[in-house]
Amino acid sequence: MQTALKRQLLASWEDRQVHIGLDAALADVPAALRGVRPPGQPFTLWRLLEHQRLCLQDFLDYCRRPDYLEPPFPDGYWPAESAPPTETAWQVSCAACRRLLDEFAALIRDPATDLFAPLAARSPSDPPNAPPRTVLRQALACLDHTAYHLGQMVLLRRLLGLQA
Repeated sequence: MQTALKRQLLASWEDRQVHIGLDAALADVPAALRGVRPPGQPFTLWRLLEHQRLCLQDFLDYCRRPDYLEPPFPDGYWPAESAPPTETAWQVSCAACRRLLDEFAALIRDPATDLFAPLAARSPSDPPNAPPRTVLRQALACLDHTAYHLGQMVLLRRLLGLQA
């Protein structure tokens, strides 16, 4: 059963018929627009990109590190600045998001990964009697979270006059 479920998760991870991928959402964004907040919108592309990176790292660390402690919410999950400080910062963040998505897929693909085993890490935001999280729960939350913010990136691209 886990093998079939892992195949379904990985198919969702790579499915571009359902939603846009990270590379397409971030392709060809001029440096001058990466920190622009369109009227009526709370975010910039940079803030969403960095939020994705921070959250992907969080989802993975929760799975891989038994002693993991989540950063404070919301400050630990959002960058303070609206625009990337440098071109290099943008490129590094894009590459880190790609790498983290690949690492999560590798975790799912790993035959040693038990999707249903309770994870040792605990979150202060979990109710005291909540069941422990599992890799499956983290993977589903990560897929959902990533798709949600990719949709926001597509909206911002359109509002900034960029094709998605």
